[in-house]
Amino acid sequence: MRKAPSDLTGQPLRLIFAKNVRMARIDCGLSQEALAHAAGVDRAFLGTLERGTRNISIDNVERLAEAIGLPAHELLNPRLAEERGYDPTLTRAPRTARPYAATTRRPKDKANEKRRR
Repeated sequence: MRKAPSDLTGQPLRLIFAKNVRMARIDCGLSQEALAHAAGVDRAFLGTLERGTRNISIDNVERLAEAIGLPAHELLNPRLAEERGYDPTLTRAPRTARPYAATTRRPKDKANEKRRR
């Protein structure tokens, strides 16, 4: 079986892409949910991309790059963190409001609550 292609650092390009998407997203202050919404992809899909467990199409690379505000080729650059001043130790963006309204729950009435017990 053929090994995954790698760059000069010896890392597979898929993992370099994964790390760069996460660092760029965090630098923009976006949650996975917010970036996924802006790029038109599913949040779970974005999570698997950031973990490096899923391959991605060129179309989705372009969508993510546009949503982050970077040229698509920079997401494949193994030296992106040092060139852009990203902190590779950060693992999550600051918590902010959701990009769209969350669903609301109906208040429970006491009759339903007693039936459940």
